[in-house]
Amino acid sequence: MNSSIRKLFYASVVLFAALLGMLAYQQVINARSLADNPHNTRKVFEQMRINRGVILASDNTELAKNRLQGGLYYRQYPLGDLFSQVVGYNDMVYGQTGLEHSQNDYLTGTADEVEVTNFINQLTGKQRAGANIKLTVDPKVQKTAMTDLQNNGKPGAVVVLDVHTGAVLAMASNPSYDPNQLEADWAQLNQDPSGPLLNRATQSLYTPGSSFKLITTAAALETGAFTPGSQFNDEKGYIDIDGNRINNYRATATAAPEIFGQHTLSDAFAHSINTTFAQVGDKVGQAKLVEYQQKFGLYQAPPIDLPGDEVAVSGRYVNGHLASPNDSLDQVHVAWMAIGQENVQVTPLQMAMVAQAIGNGGSEMKPYLVDSVIDSNSTVIRKTQPEQWRQAIQPQTASTITAMMVRVVNEGTGFGARSDKVQIAGKTGTAEVGGGKINAWFVGFAPADNPKVAIAVVVENAASTGHDSSPIARDVVLSALGMR
Repeated sequence: MNSSIRKLFYASVVLFAALLGMLAYQQVINARSLADNPHNTRKVFEQMRINRGVILASDNTELAKNRLQGGLYYRQYPLGDLFSQVVGYNDMVYGQTGLEHSQNDYLTGTADEVEVTNFINQLTGKQRAGANIKLTVDPKVQKTAMTDLQNNGKPGAVVVLDVHTGAVLAMASNPSYDPNQLEADWAQLNQDPSGPLLNRATQSLYTPGSSFKLITTAAALETGAFTPGSQFNDEKGYIDIDGNRINNYRATATAAPEIFGQHTLSDAFAHSINTTFAQVGDKVGQAKLVEYQQKFGLYQAPPIDLPGDEVAVSGRYVNGHLASPNDSLDQVHVAWMAIGQENVQVTPLQMAMVAQAIGNGGSEMKPYLVDSVIDSNSTVIRKTQPEQWRQAIQPQTASTITAMMVRVVNEGTGFGARSDKVQIAGKTGTAEVGGGKINAWFVGFAPADNPKVAIAVVVENAASTGHDSSPIARDVVLSALGMR
């Protein structure tokens, strides 16, 4: 064997060994990851021979059920686009998303708890079947949220949580899509610049604007740097920090900023005075602002029962990537952060969790969509128990912020959320996103004196918070409380 042939032989052996190694890795080590990939349509096809479990709302309304045809179970979604981003889809061509993916093992009967039931059932001649999934969502509340978003005519999202348990009562994203028409509409849905396949409630990141002042205020109060009665004097409607100007709200790009004169921190919260909160942020400092973001759960993925790639992490983003909370910022960026601008980005789910924590005496609960899992023998094999995620702030701080949030609705920027049926506590946000456009936020809970439901609403490309997000929040809260 000459030298060239010998080298070729050795190279072939090495390549063959590498090929065997890769095959072994994919077949053994990476097998589970491949099987769980939501785009693995071969697995979806195989599981279509199983009588897949039904997905139910809290009132037992069917959100996803089956149609048997040619020995295969095809999915049907009776409510069309109402819950499409949450429930997701199970499709032979395009795979799985939403709860159809995250709860797939239960729905197909391959989870350990369901396998036992199926084994016993098959011994007695019964058909193999998946478990049913009962959710926490309320179709009436979801309908109100979706209708209001659609009537508003702009993209946006609504999240409603049970204040004491963290259960998701509604999670609406507009625009939406009909999963029954997924294959027919696939090309159009993917080309649509408004992103109807996107769950804006958990996947979209938004500048929070003044709704972030909830976190800034928590830091200001708990550090002892300020009280609700701390005095400020706004003489010009703007403040210069290290040569950079921060303005109060301006009705138009060329209008003069509002001037508020002598006022308290509580006044500044009610009327969303940027110059005051820039000073608050400057004194509290970056370390404490970041600490309280983390106390409320930013920089961590919310522990909700959706696929991990459908839940974005809130925090500070640079060039499209989550930045380290330890990155050092200059004085100007800290001031901008304190008023909810700079590079802070949040999901509607995260802001609903902030409201939930304040309404629950500072205790932030783990949000969840799945109430229970019920096998084919109607036995509940799993029941979600409410669980605290973190103690964000102290109960007294939560009580103080609640009183300030009531003033926002009764006297300040949250006027659109006023109702003669219940006292709503809230915080608005007008987030500047460039090109003269704003995203309008309302974050709050009700009743203010005995909170039961927390809410976050965001409307993209809005006219104002008073005319866009706040009225939606009012309607949905009233629906969630059975007052509408």
